[in-house]
Amino acid sequence: MYLYKSTLNSIEKTKAIANSLYKLSRKGDLFALYGDIGVGKTTFVRYFIRNATKTNYVPSPSYNIYFKYNSQKAEIYHMDAWRISSELEIFNLGVLDFFQDSIFLIEWANKIDAYLPVSKLSITLEYSKTSRTISFSGDKNWKKRLDKDFKRNFLEN
Repeated sequence: MYLYKSTLNSIEKTKAIANSLYKLSRKGDLFALYGDIGVGKTTFVRYFIRNATKTNYVPSPSYNIYFKYNSQKAEIYHMDAWRISSELEIFNLGVLDFFQDSIFLIEWANKIDAYLPVSKLSITLEYSKTSRTISFSGDKNWKKRLDKDFKRNFLEN
């Protein structure tokens, strides 16, 4: 279900939203990122992970498929599904087993949507000639979680 949308008028706002989502996150959360190439998916994830781990270097996992990071809340996995050529490859990687006990961020989630839990928070980044936006879709649980301070600080209906 569509939840909210916000205009990203600065890199600082992107960073603030990513940092706030980390604060809201908990073990078992999956963030599925969607958007065209170059729209800012990796940048968003980098801010999330830097806030969670205090790690400055967060490379894109395009060629490795995923990287694991340690945080105080749970292990964090950053996956880039760009190179997944078949949805069945997701089974060979074994990442489905990690979803429940970690915080998982997946770029190009559309490549493996059929295997993602319905409890995920979908994050869509879009841009046009004049603006960049971020929108969120999720279940009732995500609506409740986002309706607190997050909605007031960042989001438009």
